[in-house]
Amino acid sequence: MMYSKSKKGFTLIELLITIAIIGILSAIAVPSYRNYIVQARRSDAQQELVKLASALENCFSLNNTYLNCLTDTGNNNVNILPSNVSQYYVFDGSGIQANRYDISVVATGSQTRDETNCHALGINSLGRKFSASSVAAYHNVADEYHCW
Repeated sequence: MMYSKSKKGFTLIELLITIAIIGILSAIAVPSYRNYIVQARRSDAQQELVKLASALENCFSLNNTYLNCLTDTGNNNVNILPSNVSQYYVFDGSGIQANRYDISVVATGSQTRDETNCHALGINSLGRKFSASSVAAYHNVADEYHCW
């Protein structure tokens, strides 16, 4: 007498092939997602730098100087980086003088994994935008890595 057994479930080979496919897809998707996140954070930092530059120009038109524009947040409506940007970038306003400014942000933490070397971003009172792989290389360098 011959009777057939109904098979239920998956074989070991089928499970191994499924796991291999999931692994390959993950190896492609995770780095792409990380790059997307890094680029989005860089875009946020650029946007905040442009806002700060605009606020500094507004302050200059009111006070005829850039000095104390970032410290007097009450009257001049200038705010330093919001928390979503300050987690990944450190603001540097040390280049602010009476009649000109050079402001920048420098990547910190996970943002330093930026593969395009856009670790330092900046803008000056002439509207020139700068980028470099480090703060030391930042000054007097145009948009070296095309980060803007």
